[in-house]
Amino acid sequence: MIKKIISNIIKEALDNYLKNLNIDNDINIENIEIGYSVDDKFGDYACPIGMRLSKILKKNPMEIAEGIINNIENNKYFDKIEVAKPGFINLTMSKEYINQSINDLLKNENYGKNILEEKHKILVEYISANPTGPLHIGHGRWAAIGSALSNLLKYAGHEIYQEFYVNDAGEQIEKLNQSVQAVKEGKEIPEDGYHGDYIKDIAKENGIPKDIILESQKKLLKRFGVEMDNYALESKIRENGELEKAIDFLDKEGLLFEEDNAVWFRSVKYGDDKDRVIKKSNGLYTYFAPDIAYHKNKIDRGYKYLIDILGADHHGYVPRITAAVRAVSGDTASLKVILGQMVRLFRGKEIVRMSKRTGDMISLEEVIDEIGVDSTRYFLLMRSYSSSLDFDLELAKKKDNDNPVYYIQYAYARICNIFFKLKEKNLSYDENKSFDINNISNDSSLKLAKIILRLPDEIYESSKSLEVYTFLNYTYEVASALHKFYYDNIVLDENENIRQERLTLVKAVQKVLGICFDIIGISKIERMW
Repeated sequence: MIKKIISNIIKEALDNYLKNLNIDNDINIENIEIGYSVDDKFGDYACPIGMRLSKILKKNPMEIAEGIINNIENNKYFDKIEVAKPGFINLTMSKEYINQSINDLLKNENYGKNILEEKHKILVEYISANPTGPLHIGHGRWAAIGSALSNLLKYAGHEIYQEFYVNDAGEQIEKLNQSVQAVKEGKEIPEDGYHGDYIKDIAKENGIPKDIILESQKKLLKRFGVEMDNYALESKIRENGELEKAIDFLDKEGLLFEEDNAVWFRSVKYGDDKDRVIKKSNGLYTYFAPDIAYHKNKIDRGYKYLIDILGADHHGYVPRITAAVRAVSGDTASLKVILGQMVRLFRGKEIVRMSKRTGDMISLEEVIDEIGVDSTRYFLLMRSYSSSLDFDLELAKKKDNDNPVYYIQYAYARICNIFFKLKEKNLSYDENKSFDINNISNDSSLKLAKIILRLPDEIYESSKSLEVYTFLNYTYEVASALHKFYYDNIVLDENENIRQERLTLVKAVQKVLGICFDIIGISKIERMW
């Protein structure tokens, strides 16, 4: 990773700089920002270390930056390392290193893979919808985030297990049964039951309603590119006595108490704002109790790193389930809860509110049927999970550059078409020849090469932040640079040497885009015309 290389270079130079000043180097610069330069005239990478250390060292930021770069030794990665006001260190990659890296990219089947120093066994739970109706577009967002994030974490080096927790027990299942039975008997569906045309469809089938719905959810998720490793049933958790075992465990640890004829969990001990009821005065368990049991089940299966992707309405749920995980694991397990915010569907400027099939929210299947899997996945991933999402169906259907999905897939298809034409024209190209950017060293070629070499850093940073949308932004940037390169250069040039290098460069871009598409979960389309 280039940023790691820069970090190591600066750390070593800083250490030498401080030694020359007879200053003990106990300064932690692990979190010193290394970013991409906003303008090519400032190089490729920028580090604001001069400003960060100014107060600590009581020196001018420019002086600090100058002192650091004067102590950089044996650098082979950068052609230029300069200081810029008010205290930046700007670095420009060397063409020698670009050549080396592009050649490695093409030869290495695992380029950008397994880059994490600390790798974990992680259970990612997401969607986890009740089997009481079709998956809505909100579930679709969590499905896209969970699936793409799992792909990303797996590529970065973690061992990932994907799981859907099926809430197939309790009051909501009874309401579903009553609703279906009412339709079968020609009666009115209870007011607090489930409405929508899908209930009529289920009533026509033989089988248990919740099982019918769950199978349709599984089928749709497979179509959506979501491959779960397991569907964990709440009913099985209850049937296997795991709920009682979890309660007994908490009791033995002194984490339960009785008050007002109810049983309470001492969740305040683990950071919650108040203790929580897990068994009501009528003897029935609360919804929270089986969730505790389920998370203990995850931990008992050997997963100490947990990610839950839930809807925004679970905001108040986060402290209590975090407390529960700490309690049942003896503070050995880690839980990260991602709250996926709401999705609003638009047709142009008009909001889409209702669905005849579901009776309320637009289903994921309806959206996929209208615009396809690729567009649905991409649009649901375009914003941070912490932000609400406005989804324009009309934009997602457009076959032009206004549609980001079309734009990036067209970049991949454009590369494929170049190689189709190469074969048609019977032009020479040696796939085994080493790349040398010196032969095609204009602005668009250099920019394209440097952008694709950012892939390992982008994977690393997105896997650390657990944000997939930043990886989509990178993918779009690669596609944009490819289109600019294509317009600026004749790839199938008559000059054999120039053609050789340009073809090798676009081949490297094709590989990077392919990796990005696989992680995002969209198709690599070879022809779009």
